[in-house]
Amino acid sequence: MRMNADNPKQARTRLKLACKYLIALTLPLGLSGCTAETEQASGPQPNESRGIADSSSSAEPMLDIIPAVVPSTNSLNIGDAAPTIHLTKFVKGEPVDLEQSDRVHVIEFWATWCGPCRAGMPHISELQQQHGDDVAFVGVTQEDESTVTSFLTQAAMGGKTWNDVIQYRLALDDASQTSTNYMDAAGQNGIPCAFIVGRDGFVEWIGHPAGIDEPLQQVVDGTWNRETAIKEIEAENRMRAIAGKLGRWINGQEWDKALQALQELEAEIGPNLSLSMTTLSILEQAGKTEEAAELRSEVVELAWKNSQALNEIAWNVATTDGDMDLALRAATRANELTESGNGSIIDTLARVYYEMSDLDQAIEWQQKAVDIDGGANPQITAALQKYKAEKESQSSDE
Repeated sequence: MRMNADNPKQARTRLKLACKYLIALTLPLGLSGCTAETEQASGPQPNESRGIADSSSSAEPMLDIIPAVVPSTNSLNIGDAAPTIHLTKFVKGEPVDLEQSDRVHVIEFWATWCGPCRAGMPHISELQQQHGDDVAFVGVTQEDESTVTSFLTQAAMGGKTWNDVIQYRLALDDASQTSTNYMDAAGQNGIPCAFIVGRDGFVEWIGHPAGIDEPLQQVVDGTWNRETAIKEIEAENRMRAIAGKLGRWINGQEWDKALQALQELEAEIGPNLSLSMTTLSILEQAGKTEEAAELRSEVVELAWKNSQALNEIAWNVATTDGDMDLALRAATRANELTESGNGSIIDTLARVYYEMSDLDQAIEWQQKAVDIDGGANPQITAALQKYKAEKESQSSDE
């Protein structure tokens, strides 16, 4: 197996993973988004292939700034009737009616200045093409028409304009009424953010578009369990309530206190993926290797039907010198769930093979990731070039 980190860097990386999973208790799926303030402060962000920070980063965690969060008092939650949408114009695509009961609707909030929004547009376009008339995606922005139409003419990736890349409807919010009815009512303050509205007109799911694949497919198929989703949200609210204390314990390396709190919470709310992933990261950082190894397989089982979570687990294991057989199992399963159609997940599978020193498999899968990605993510293309260069160097040395 390739060693990509020395012991001190491994320690920093694992602590950052614990931080990341803790943050996931306060953000849907732990995925990145932006507000107008953060975008102005940092500028557009690149289209990252991972939700977890790269192991080469030297940034130190700042968990002490994470506050405890009280249970949600939002006026819009999963299971509520979908609010009315108020739009002034559809800039791209035909108008839709939420009362049209023969299809599922996805209302996604975005802005031209939002880097994560732009990064996710190819993914949403793929989903729109995949689901066809069964689903109507509507991207809603509070910006004016001239800003959006100008954006659509700008270069995106692969020699295409944004108008070429975006294959779903775009609409203009009417005096922010739709954003108020959805985003504000649901307590969402970062974009991109998507709402799945089922055929019966009720909100089925709220979150980052990068995690929408499985719930959307289930809503379309009629297999979505709304009550289970509501219970999961309630569990997340309980986890948010201890995030502040847990963060301080992790920062202070008070591992036993953090683990005891998580154990008590699990006894109360039952098995939970985010909770188990946080526990696993703390066990690894605390040097409790046997307990971590036992839990790691359990985490994969909890995530067995969640391609995004499996992808994240596989990537984290592969980039922190973990159990590569488990990483391969998780990455392979994530790829199966997405039917070899997700470039980011295939990129992870290729990385696992690379870390296992199987360059032939790494190159084969990475080429597939590049073909699917179409040049949208330069990191995926760069990885293929790296693998090929190492293969050529290896051949010349033989």
